[in-house]
Amino acid sequence: MQQVISLIVASGNIDSVKDRLLCKRAPWIEYSTFKTHSTDYQLLTTHLNYHMTPNGVKNKMTKIIYVARNPKDVIVSFYHFHKYCNFLMTPKDFQHFLEQFAEGNVLYGSWFDHIRDWYSHKDELDILFVTYENMQKDLRSVIKKVAIFLNKKLDGETLESILDQCTFNHMKANPKTNFELSARLFDAEKSSFYRKGIVGDWKNHFLVTQSEWFDAIYQGRMADFPLKNTSNIVFIDTPPFK
Repeated sequence: MQQVISLIVASGNIDSVKDRLLCKRAPWIEYSTFKTHSTDYQLLTTHLNYHMTPNGVKNKMTKIIYVARNPKDVIVSFYHFHKYCNFLMTPKDFQHFLEQFAEGNVLYGSWFDHIRDWYSHKDELDILFVTYENMQKDLRSVIKKVAIFLNKKLDGETLESILDQCTFNHMKANPKTNFELSARLFDAEKSSFYRKGIVGDWKNHFLVTQSEWFDAIYQGRMADFPLKNTSNIVFIDTPPFK
């Protein structure tokens, strides 16, 4: 999504953007500040919970795009990310990491609280909800939807260029997006920043008992929430999110 948005807001001048490091195009709000006198789009990224986010974000002058993913795939991705990162503790094993994730004892806290808190404040925000699964299924439609949300018009040539540069394989091979220049942060011998990028990889990691255990927790935490876990893909009612 960082790549998608940074290319969309380039207003057709993609060449001026694509050769900049992605982390510079979409810096993390935890380590950046707003340019208060700028009239251009300022693209910032965060994993923060709603309540941890600066007050300047919590108004309808700020457009927010929230990307959600099946929590089981999030767990697997995060598990491997922990093993790959030099600044995160290597998990004892998958079972232990699964338990820690379910309890919210991981970086940025509880997945359940995160999505519930952002959703509960949706009426106060100008927010668009996107799922990782939909990006994998139909990236073209997601790009169009994001462009409309950002009030940007894309001609056919620009759309095709963005689509090509936002595929998993392209971003994995591109040194401007694959974080290979951040070697001190990651252990390239263990993995890569872009690992598989597929939907449903949790099936290759979860035991049946682990899956059933997590499903029970999910139902207990999300039963009263308009979030559906259908066919192992996260869906949400879209009208409140545009």
